[in-house]
Amino acid sequence: EWESERETMLDDVHRGWLEKEGGGVFGRSWQSRYFVLSSTSLTYFEDEAARDSKGEIDVASITRIEPSAPLDKPYCFSLHTTHKGGKTYHLAAADVHQKEQWLHALAAARRGDSIVEAVASFSSSSSATSDESAPSLSSSSSSSSSASASESTSSSIEIDLLRRRVALLESSRDTLTKQVEESAKHAALLDSVRTWIEEALGGRTIDVNAHWNAEA
Repeated sequence: EWESERETMLDDVHRGWLEKEGGGVFGRSWQSRYFVLSSTSLTYFEDEAARDSKGEIDVASITRIEPSAPLDKPYCFSLHTTHKGGKTYHLAAADVHQKEQWLHALAAARRGDSIVEAVASFSSSSSATSDESAPSLSSSSSSSSSASASESTSSSIEIDLLRRRVALLESSRDTLTKQVEESAKHAALLDSVRTWIEEALGGRTIDVNAHWNAEA
């Protein structure tokens, strides 16, 4: 019943499984999520039967769609948004065809065009192109095109890796800064305790509460 209601509410949609990069206790990791794209939102669920979503991305908040291919996720793409001050979502499809379907569907949603028609049009053109190009794979023009595509992919991989390394370094810098601040607080606290002990051993009568309130 829930699935039929969702179908009724979202007629012009594209749906399927994607992997989503997220943060966790042990660092960033990839998790499979079931995504449903409508004209207004990209919603993701733990599985196809889930009633409650794990999260939602407003289509209007997407400022840029960037195809990218980290070495561990060759069919990855990124959604740059205004959500939470400029959050970027990294998603990965199972293969290049599914990745292109999602890219066309997202582009159509942002333009306000039919999502279903955009995906169908891409699938049709992709199938026709594959049929026409099959006999000429050994031609020089095909080789040149493949080499160009390979160089472009390599450049994209290198750029994406550099961006991810910069982001990791910035995160490490923030963590180290917090650790230094905490260490300074602990050092100040130890100095206060040492001073209190020295005064106590010196035979002076000390109001502990007053001492600590003064230090605070």
